[in-house]
Amino acid sequence: MPRMKTVEIQVETRNRQRKWPVATDLVSHTARWACASIFKDTQVELSIQLLAPGRMAQINWDYLKHQGPTDVITFDLSDEEVPELLVGEILICPEVAARQAKVFETTWQEELFRYLIHGLLHLKGFDDKTSDKRHIMKHHENKWLEKLTQAFEIHPLPIEPHGLKREISDQR
Repeated sequence: MPRMKTVEIQVETRNRQRKWPVATDLVSHTARWACASIFKDTQVELSIQLLAPGRMAQINWDYLKHQGPTDVITFDLSDEEVPELLVGEILICPEVAARQAKVFETTWQEELFRYLIHGLLHLKGFDDKTSDKRHIMKHHENKWLEKLTQAFEIHPLPIEPHGLKREISDQR
């Protein structure tokens, strides 16, 4: 009888900002679940960093030459010579998630998990540089977010951040 291949999925989530208290264990758990489905027989080493807007803006400028903070940045750090191992880093800004949640009338938690899925899809090879590709990626993003919200309770995270007293609005 053939042996089943065990695939290791390692996820580390770090909350490197203080304003938004995030359940990093839930983020890691949902990321492992999504990786097991999206990447099937691939070993995964994933780092998820939750960053303050200032740090996200600096990385956005340093690597993409875009000004200001953004929602999510994904780095594929895999070695082409080791195709069975995916190594990636997903940077997420909870502050931007909160701004976008108000615009799109959702919760900041759902936006945060949308960004997680978005980053994983980039690691899978999806691209959002053209309108057509963005549409395809958004379709997959919505599908995976729906699966995730059916599988997990993503709203036990605190609903309001520490120190947020003013209305925030932004365009996506």
